[in-house]
Amino acid sequence: MMLEENVTADTTVIGGGLAGVCAAIAAARLNHKVTLVQNRGVLGGNSSSEIRVWVAGATKHGVNRYARETGIMGELFVENQYRNPEGNPYLWDALLMEKVKEESNIRLFLNTEIMTVKMQDHQKIESISGFMSGSERLITFKSSHFIDCSGDGIVAFLAGAKFRLGRESRVEFNESLAPLHEDKTTLGSTLFFYTKDLGRPVKYVKPSFARDITKTSIIKNRIIKKEDNGCAYWWIEWGGELDVLHDNEKIRDELQAIVYGIWDYIKNSGNYDADNLTLEWIGSVPGKREYRRFEGDYTLKQTDIEEQVLFKDRIGFGGWSIDLHPASGVYNDSVGAQHSVPDGIYHIPYRILYSKNINNLFLAGRDVSTSHVAFGTVRVMATCAVMGQAAGTAAAIAVKHNANPRDVYLHYLKEYQQTLLREDGAILGIKNQDEHDLARQADITSTSTLTEINTYVANAEPYRLTKAAAFTIPVDPQVNQLDIFLSTEKATSLIVKWYSTGNPQNYIPDTLIGKQKIKIDKGFNGWQEVKVNYKPSHAQNLFVVIEKNEDCILYLGNQEFAGVLSYVNNPIAELNQPELHDYSRKSPLLYWTNQLINRRNFVFRVKQTNAFQPTKIINGYVRPYGGPNMWVTNFNGQPEAIELSWKGLQNMKQINLTFNDDVNEDIINLHHHRTYFDEVPELVKAFNLYYWKNGSWKRWWSVDQNRQRHLVKEFEQPIQTNKLKLELLQTNGSQQFSLFEVRVY
Repeated sequence: MMLEENVTADTTVIGGGLAGVCAAIAAARLNHKVTLVQNRGVLGGNSSSEIRVWVAGATKHGVNRYARETGIMGELFVENQYRNPEGNPYLWDALLMEKVKEESNIRLFLNTEIMTVKMQDHQKIESISGFMSGSERLITFKSSHFIDCSGDGIVAFLAGAKFRLGRESRVEFNESLAPLHEDKTTLGSTLFFYTKDLGRPVKYVKPSFARDITKTSIIKNRIIKKEDNGCAYWWIEWGGELDVLHDNEKIRDELQAIVYGIWDYIKNSGNYDADNLTLEWIGSVPGKREYRRFEGDYTLKQTDIEEQVLFKDRIGFGGWSIDLHPASGVYNDSVGAQHSVPDGIYHIPYRILYSKNINNLFLAGRDVSTSHVAFGTVRVMATCAVMGQAAGTAAAIAVKHNANPRDVYLHYLKEYQQTLLREDGAILGIKNQDEHDLARQADITSTSTLTEINTYVANAEPYRLTKAAAFTIPVDPQVNQLDIFLSTEKATSLIVKWYSTGNPQNYIPDTLIGKQKIKIDKGFNGWQEVKVNYKPSHAQNLFVVIEKNEDCILYLGNQEFAGVLSYVNNPIAELNQPELHDYSRKSPLLYWTNQLINRRNFVFRVKQTNAFQPTKIINGYVRPYGGPNMWVTNFNGQPEAIELSWKGLQNMKQINLTFNDDVNEDIINLHHHRTYFDEVPELVKAFNLYYWKNGSWKRWWSVDQNRQRHLVKEFEQPIQTNKLKLELLQTNGSQQFSLFEVRVY
């Protein structure tokens, strides 16, 4: 006889991929009772050890600037980098499991497939029921709200939520990337494999079902490398012309046949030196990209992405290109992916995260309300995770007010967005306006502040201007003079141009502001003045371009510098891979890159700036947006302190700190690339917090091994004081101390 049981919570989250994990954790951290139901034995969805897709997001593998996600997804990135810099997929599984199990408000049910949904009046979910395989348990889950993060949208579908499947016509949303006529094709699924060098010859006898890829278009239209593993073979995709859900087993069989065929070609064609290689792992669970997309009160579309629409109900951001693959996948006779690239990261509206016709159903992950074209960007997992945190937070707000998802938008939007910000959610352009945050009324002073941008270091290396170079600098409040360190071998002229960057989150040469042609004498070596003289109406970045000139040498330092980035006019490699990538919209982002000089800067100086003042810790922003938005100290290597003071005594019980974790650094969970450090160097490692009492400082909180960006400390006993001092003792490697925000409650 089957065991039957009932489970009740405030909210039930269905799906244990990154959207579901982040939704559950977000709600649980807001003192919300959560049930998390996952149909597999591991968490992580497509990122798990079962499928092994790397967690891509708004950084677009380093193309976008200052774009790495914060909040729960950012926490996972940074912690995995410390524990698992080699990208072991099993250690990634373990981290996700640990994070869920650490939350006492979450009850986790693995290997549980949802089978039925019970409704009230066809508009509200009363309960859902599932079968836990291996345990023979029939479980009914009840809650006031449900979040469908299942990918395919099983609960939303069974509840009767309205959805889209396939591609809309071009005229429906006026999307240039859509087909002329609607159809039912989708993005296909993918299966990966890993190889291993055994140091001795290993034979391979292909199974009879393996595809002979020499008889397909794969040889002509795809790039096969023996050293590639896992996601490097993202293009092993098929099934978009079928029903990706109901034909899942057929798709898996074909993908495995393709994998074994590719491996036969690598091992036995004679075209590769692969004698010592063997197959170490082959996936058995296809990584799905697309199926049902449920309709919310808004449908995200192509122009929203490309124009970076500033939604008033924004709850996070994305930055991956609109990345559309052919339905025929690996057998397509042309490119593997078509891209449209906005000029920076774009905003995601809350209204795509709930069903328009089911009154207690939230959505997060790849089942949210988008067109097929817009889905091509929001589908990547770090963006799904951001939407998961937003949905979990919205559910907590809805439960608090006994409201439905639409009510959160109509009546509680400010509270909702402010709650997301307090939890370090990745929202752009919305300030901290928390009336309970005492720090907002404090006077701020510090022991030192960086007032001059000077990227000079003694060991800077010469960089001959065979390609144009550039850098971005914060302008706050103005730039009168810019000095560039350079040398010449013969007399020449150098052209320098400076541009505004467009939207506050963009780092591109958008609008030309000024230009100067500078005559330089033979044998010159030193600082060259550029008369910029620019004073914008508000703090923003300036994009300075130094045109190509092979007779001129700049200098490239080996020192990162908070709030400053340098670039080379070196287009991304994909632009030279027409057999794999086609770009319908090419942003300057693709041409001005800094992956090859990451964490390095050309040598220049700006003698006066207010961009790093201590008051930035209460300006309301917790990541670069228009400016760095953080307090930064000089390069003196000594402990520094920042002090908050009030005119009268304040009652305090909780401190929130947000340190700089360099969100420009593209951290990845698996093997896309190797980040050389375990702890983000800019993160403050050791600090003391003091409060003022009876004429002296009393230590209240001390940390000596920090590696997190966002810390929340609630004390058992409140204190009364009119002064706090945060003493920064050590970073994890940077020569500067930097801090985004202090909150006091």
